[in-house]
Amino acid sequence: MRQALRSLLLTASLAGCVMVATPLLALQETANSEVDVQAEKDPEFEAWLIALRTEARERGISDATIEKALTDVTPIVRVIRRDRNQPEVKQTYARYLKARVSDWRKSKGAQALLDNEQSLDAAAEKYGVQPRFITAIWGVETNYGTVPLTYSVFDATATLAYDKRRGPRFRRELFAALEILDRGMTTFDKLKGSWAGAMGQSQFMPESYLKYSVDMDGDGEHDIWDNKADVQGSIANYLKSFGWRNDQTWGRKVRLPEGGVKSLIGKQEDGLTPDRQCRSFKSMGVWRDLQDWQAMGIRRLDGSDLPKVSIPAAFIEGDEGDGEGYLVYRNFCSIMRYNPSFKYALSVGLLSDAINAGAATLAGAR
Repeated sequence: MRQALRSLLLTASLAGCVMVATPLLALQETANSEVDVQAEKDPEFEAWLIALRTEARERGISDATIEKALTDVTPIVRVIRRDRNQPEVKQTYARYLKARVSDWRKSKGAQALLDNEQSLDAAAEKYGVQPRFITAIWGVETNYGTVPLTYSVFDATATLAYDKRRGPRFRRELFAALEILDRGMTTFDKLKGSWAGAMGQSQFMPESYLKYSVDMDGDGEHDIWDNKADVQGSIANYLKSFGWRNDQTWGRKVRLPEGGVKSLIGKQEDGLTPDRQCRSFKSMGVWRDLQDWQAMGIRRLDGSDLPKVSIPAAFIEGDEGDGEGYLVYRNFCSIMRYNPSFKYALSVGLLSDAINAGAATLAGAR
């Protein structure tokens, strides 16, 4: 298994991340597309797993938890393949946003905002995050809780921990998952998630679950799998923990000035010092006062002036040559802490706007 993963890494590197089937991937391609291929027992992986078990005991994880969680853990080929082909990297802005800000998500999100008004308002009041943004993340992550979560968190995180690309990070996540089970925060059967080990309707990684999940309804559980109040409260708590401001929005799509984007691009150090939540995202470029962007010719999509407020904003360019762009504010950076991708954060922001407008229309029709 180890050698096959190394071959997969080398193939991806040499082919510029265009996948060529290794024996493991070829095996997957002959299988049903809904079935994950697991590798046969491999001595190197078994030795790695023995060392992992020893470290888990040293960290205070009980033998009962270790046996339950790790006895049948096996690397999964599809997890490696998906890790090499993430849509945030592979897809254009147009394709990515069309898929995630779909008509279905807009209409279902508007209805979800109204149907969950009480629990969303409770989360908003406690954590200071507007309900439409909580709903939008819920929608982008799991289609408002309707996406099946089928991967064992232990299999997924063990696969990526054993892999070289992001091994240390996912080793931490695997130990966090063991801690969750050992502390009795949820059951083994509930520890299901995405191919990367992101759990529940809010898609929290195990480390994030330990830090940011909440018990909104006071039943003693942090249930991000089946309890909508806990899901919504946990999303809100996460955003608030990364500096969310409920007196601001995320940003807006804008009309570009004559000459396009060339005059708008700059380095972060050339402008305002961004909020601390934004400083690490150097590729966002220069931050300027919103009124400076106005003076440079950027306008709302309808051609009207930008809001007459003085706040820092950064410019995000769309696909090369499409003439589209966005001005984003500091809340955009809080969304990027959920997933550090411009495309992801734009999808959440745009969906939140559509959800808000759709819910207003539905409420007016009642």
